[in-house]
Amino acid sequence: MAAKTPWSKSSVPSDRIKPSHVQTAPSKRRGGGAAQPTKSKAIVQLESLLKHLREYTGREKDLKGGCFCQAADHQLSPYTPICRTCGLILCSLNQPYWACPHCHTGLLPTPATREAIITRLESQIEETAAREVEEQRRAEEEARQAAGAFPTLSANPSTSSLRPSTNEPHKVLSLNSKTKKVIVSYNSSPATSRPASRADVENKEEVVRRVPPPPAEVSYARQAPDPARPWVNLSIDPIIYLPSPNAQSGSGGPGSSRRKKGKQQATNNNVAS
Repeated sequence: MAAKTPWSKSSVPSDRIKPSHVQTAPSKRRGGGAAQPTKSKAIVQLESLLKHLREYTGREKDLKGGCFCQAADHQLSPYTPICRTCGLILCSLNQPYWACPHCHTGLLPTPATREAIITRLESQIEETAAREVEEQRRAEEEARQAAGAFPTLSANPSTSSLRPSTNEPHKVLSLNSKTKKVIVSYNSSPATSRPASRADVENKEEVVRRVPPPPAEVSYARQAPDPARPWVNLSIDPIIYLPSPNAQSGSGGPGSSRRKKGKQQATNNNVAS
């Protein structure tokens, strides 16, 4: 039997000391990995329309009342251009997942119609995303070519680091005329407001004017037309002639006073002769 030594038993005091550095597993970023790129306004609208088509039954009413411009003020709806029940022409503000604003029936009569619009929206989302990626790649390539034509010198410090901040205080030296002493004061310029970025302007919801529905009661002339006056508008109250107040008082205004003065002068001339 081999003799047991301190090295074979690993009874060296240094082996019992825990190492000072402990390897830890790399922590994962919150949010499940890399951040997703921001989506454009067109893709957000298409995805919202696709989501509502899958959630709603199509019999719900639009809380905003829809629009009755009949594609006169807005573009024609690319998905449901006309109500198949009442024949109302629908503009782009009337979404296909809402009911018709006039007869309140569903604009998607069959499940096949709904699935066809969903498939069309999915294709539009893919085409829009591919087109935006291609436009971004082309813009980056053009910027890279422009930067290669005019290279910058990286050895020199950038001008932004040498430029003082606008929010830093400035030392002002002034001389008092009486005491002849130098007065030191510090003035800070007001912080400039950040202009609205292009993304904020695009994401801001535009206020769209909607045409209200027509009145329930139709306005019409309740009187029979007069054969002697067929041009009279009978849909309004009858027109009554009101004489001028000057005609009632007997005075015809400044012109009549001049005429009276001329007649009086002519009478005086006849009497004198």
